[in-house]
Amino acid sequence: MLVNSAIRRLAAAIVAMLLVLQGAAWAGQHGAGILLLAHGAHAGHGQHAPVGVWNQNVEQLARSLDARRPTEVAFGMADPVAIQAAVNRLERRGISRVAVVPLFVSSHSPIIGNFRYILGLQPTLARTTRLRHLDRVSSAAEFRFAGAMDAHPLISEILLERALAATADPSATTVVLIAHGPNDDEENRLWLRDMNAHSRFLRERGGFRDVTVLTHRNDAPTAVKAEARAAFRQRVAEAARAGTAVVVPLLLSAGGIEAEVEADLNGLAYRFAQPLMPHPTLERWVEAQAAALLERSARAAE
Repeated sequence: MLVNSAIRRLAAAIVAMLLVLQGAAWAGQHGAGILLLAHGAHAGHGQHAPVGVWNQNVEQLARSLDARRPTEVAFGMADPVAIQAAVNRLERRGISRVAVVPLFVSSHSPIIGNFRYILGLQPTLARTTRLRHLDRVSSAAEFRFAGAMDAHPLISEILLERALAATADPSATTVVLIAHGPNDDEENRLWLRDMNAHSRFLRERGGFRDVTVLTHRNDAPTAVKAEARAAFRQRVAEAARAGTAVVVPLLLSAGGIEAEVEADLNGLAYRFAQPLMPHPTLERWVEAQAAALLERSARAAE
């Protein structure tokens, strides 16, 4: 246990050192900016928060980043018009190199491939997309595309904080980590793989009785969705019988699908933690992703 604890402290120190080095590289980048790609909330999602809260959280994140590096947001599910408008805004600010950071939980989704296609970074639309055509952005800028949140340890840190805030006794608490999830079964396997990395982090750092991961899959075909939702309800019910059940949504912000997620748990005893936003560590995550991309871009230009 002492060895494991020392290893974890060393790993945390290395991550902190890398963030400092990335920050130094960040400061030296000129003509470079950030394009945030975000889903955006729409009317009818639920009752937990006004529709505007989702977008407001993203816009506040962008404003904080923009204080140090030109940053623009494109809302929408791979919307070429919104992306073109955001790119145009960056270009008007003198930006020729763009670090594209998707504010999405997972890279394993057709929307990520479609984003890359729109930006000219891959030759075809995503393999699992239902779309047959999307326009592409017209720009002379250089685009570098980051991964989504996936299994990043900074995201694990936020999830740990959310889980601990929802319980007074971690040792009697089962954490159920729930994410939106994709429609495709292979992509779902990859989502769960990354979520299991978060669960290991929570288990090691939080001292919880158990940590389990599930995807909601609320956009999947009816049978797949029904199976996923039944498994979710069953797991929370089991956690409640064993002690305290804490549901931690691996969702970007309130104002999205959290009301639909909680509706599956009617009648059960559980605590629902906060989603990822707002949280200052998300700003650190975007900066780390963007700094790494821009550093590679600068090296390639040498």
